[in-house]
Amino acid sequence: MKNFNVFKIEYNWYEGEHGENLLAKNVELKEFEKDLLEAKKFAETFIGKKVIDYNYQGKCYTVECLPQFYEQIIWFLIEERKYMLCDIDENLSFIVDDDINKKISITKSEKIIKNEKLTK
Repeated sequence: MKNFNVFKIEYNWYEGEHGENLLAKNVELKEFEKDLLEAKKFAETFIGKKVIDYNYQGKCYTVECLPQFYEQIIWFLIEERKYMLCDIDENLSFIVDDDINKKISITKSEKIIKNEKLTK
């Protein structure tokens, strides 16, 4: 079994937009930092240029703002450096416990949001 390190990458844009991703790969921090700098240089090559290659991100637009630069960085790390995109459900967890008889139990804990309209 491989050991993967998970790296969180995020941005905050002045318009209030926020994005974040978890990327995993069997690399040390130094190698990730090197790959991230390469991805940054890659994204910078698109500043003000119209992307017309549909194999590239499947999009056609001018790269001109932080969320678009961020997308290019994530694309580069996944497609060119073979990082895996990870998802985490913050509302779900599994708890392993034991009791006095040394029986092991597993409990699924799920946070549920319930919206209900209040009326008079």
